Amino acid sequence: MSKTFSLIGVLIFAMGISAAQAANLSVTEKVDIATSPSSVWAATKDFNGIANWHPAIISQTTSNDNHPGSVRVVDLGGPTITEELVRFNGEHKNFTYKITNVDPAILPVEGYISWFSVRSNGLGGSTVTWMGNFSLVGDAKAADVKKGVRGIYRAGLESLKATLEASAQ
Repeated sequence: MSKTFSLIGVLIFAMGISAAQAANLSVTEKVDIATSPSSVWAATKDFNGIANWHPAIISQTTSNDNHPGSVRVVDLGGPTITEELVRFNGEHKNFTYKITNVDPAILPVEGYISWFSVRSNGLGGSTVTWMGNFSLVGDAKAADVKKGVRGIYRAGLESLKATLEASAQ
């Protein structure tokens, strides 16, 4: 009898691990830009400047520029998302931020953390990587949420590419 309870306990534990792993989702988008990493970084490094290059963001306010702990509220034309800068590394051209407040009807995620970086692509240009990890809230479908986050990243990266490559010509 105790073997049965032990086996049931192991199965329940394994199912819990599988569910937790399934809840942790990840999205990564990249774009190559025919502009130097220093030029791309200059255009993207300001935590309070995302509205300058992302077409979905109407405006933003930021509490403390590029210092960890800085809070950014982005306005999407009605709904807002509150984010906090976790880490900023100017030397390596990357930063990490997390979402601290978002209406689940807009973006049904929790534990969202994102990393943004600019690197040389080895061809005289840059590769920009934007990735995020998060868990779902409520009964949101993983494929739908990943598609939405991917769309947010892709829209920003494509706009950045078009703007920087046009100004470099």
